[in-house]
Amino acid sequence: MNKRIELYSLIAGLVFLISGIAKAIDISVFSNVIAQYGFDNLKLVSPLIVIAEVTIGGLLVFQIWQKWSALGGVLLISIFTLIFAYGLIFKGIEDCGCFGRISVLNTFPFITFIRNAVLLYLLIAVFRKSTNNSEFNKWAVYAIVAIVCCTAFMSGYTFRFIQSDNAKKFTAKSLKDTSLKQFVSTNKDSTYLVFAFSYSCPHCLNSIANLKEYEQFGVVDKVIGLALGDTVLEKRFREIFKPNFSIKNYSKELLDLTNVFPTAFYIKNDSILMELSGELPCSYIFEKSIRN
Repeated sequence: MNKRIELYSLIAGLVFLISGIAKAIDISVFSNVIAQYGFDNLKLVSPLIVIAEVTIGGLLVFQIWQKWSALGGVLLISIFTLIFAYGLIFKGIEDCGCFGRISVLNTFPFITFIRNAVLLYLLIAVFRKSTNNSEFNKWAVYAIVAIVCCTAFMSGYTFRFIQSDNAKKFTAKSLKDTSLKQFVSTNKDSTYLVFAFSYSCPHCLNSIANLKEYEQFGVVDKVIGLALGDTVLEKRFREIFKPNFSIKNYSKELLDLTNVFPTAFYIKNDSILMELSGELPCSYIFEKSIRN
């Protein structure tokens, strides 16, 4: 096998491994993305998708059964791309969920399409030019099994909390016992939605229209924005979105509160009753969740 195909196999395999492991770190994020696309029942198979990704990635990296692993990769990427295109066109969803909570890697839609096209090119080339060598290093097999087992454990560990997320979110936490107390002060008689976001995060920006409804429609008494950025970015943000809520700018100290953007905190009676990560739902859906 020539060096070019080996390099293609390595690059494609690493992408699959990074994508699968990133999802496994918190499988609930990936499961929630699946639900947004309208496939709520498929949330249950999200760990299997992750395991398939890392298995294909490991086989490609260690160049075992390359032809069939490349074919499996082509099928996965094709399915993911079609579903993402459907969500983007018909539902306005710009989050592919490719890298789970690592929001910096979940980029703009056109970059996602370009990345997938490059991956398809690499995988098709590997499929056409490689052979399924029956002889391979047993230590490579052990490494793949170890990676798959670790990923399966992480997926299972985080997946078991998905069904109990609502109960967990509605378990009150006194504000004074959390790191959020460093950023906001509240009155016991009022309700608040604190929205931690970044001016450069596309998922944060996609949430702003919904966020503006919360105080306007009386879902909460006050919305407070905690922004990662500077006044230059804030000026541009205000020109485009014209926010109707207060914003406090922070630099690295906001990362003491969360490293996932956006994250929203619902506060009542000086207690955090709900914590939401990812794009913010509309005020109607949120209010309905509170009632339930």
